[in-house]
Amino acid sequence: MRIVVGVDGEGAYENALGWVQSLQFGQPEVILASVVEPPRPPVVGVVAPFSEEAYLQAIQAQTEALQTRLAAVQQQLHAQGIAAETALLHGQASAKLLELADERDADLIALGATRKGALQAMLVGSVARAALTHARQSLLIAHTPPPADKPLHAVLATDHSEYNARCIERLVQFAPQGIRRIAITTAFDLDEETLQSLTRSAPAVQESGVEWIIEHLHERNRQVCERLRPLNAACESVVVEGLPIPAIREAMRETESQLLILGAKGHSLLERLSLGSVSYHFAIGEAVNLLLLRASE
Repeated sequence: MRIVVGVDGEGAYENALGWVQSLQFGQPEVILASVVEPPRPPVVGVVAPFSEEAYLQAIQAQTEALQTRLAAVQQQLHAQGIAAETALLHGQASAKLLELADERDADLIALGATRKGALQAMLVGSVARAALTHARQSLLIAHTPPPADKPLHAVLATDHSEYNARCIERLVQFAPQGIRRIAITTAFDLDEETLQSLTRSAPAVQESGVEWIIEHLHERNRQVCERLRPLNAACESVVVEGLPIPAIREAMRETESQLLILGAKGHSLLERLSLGSVSYHFAIGEAVNLLLLRASE
């Protein structure tokens, strides 16, 4: 499994790297990537008053600092028996990291969420946004480090669609062995029209109503648990009546999970407004450690 880890100059990468190590993916090959970006003016819209000499000095200082950091992190991974190489790129960070991931046929891009102020405290940075919108790889976004003193618990939210089943297969291929418990979570929002439709097509619904739906979804979740058996994690089924986003949030709280696993359905606006809207919300709007799975084409 090939993983591109974005190593920034502010230290946000440490959380992402911690999750890569804690998840214990099968046979990981890590590419530590940093990007030297041109100096930015202190005020947006103002041309930076850099002389050529000052510009070159700024680039050189940034290059040396990133080279030193990459070498140190690579040595750290090698000491832990993890294969790692480094890549120092020049240009716009988001574009260069995605290009590298495509060129190296990476399976996963791992990024730390940066926090630069109160207004942005709950939002991911521009690199993660670009990866969410344009990358074909799965994406790991880390806001906080993995737990150091307790087992790693995760919520895997599923709608049991064909695409989501393919995402779960992707997770099995990644073979993370560091998760101790996975709560397979399904949310359903049953309005009167849907209930009447189900009553016509499934007589059991008329007799037991919502209870039949809940048991049916528990059975589907148990089938997912069987599929995840190679991960050697304890598995439980959680079914919640309600809208997906608050239901997932509540499942995270009740199961004391530190990681949310979701399928990311495509990039288009239409896809984001349907299934993908849930993954897009958690990636952009909440400070949750998130593993977004993209199925192979």
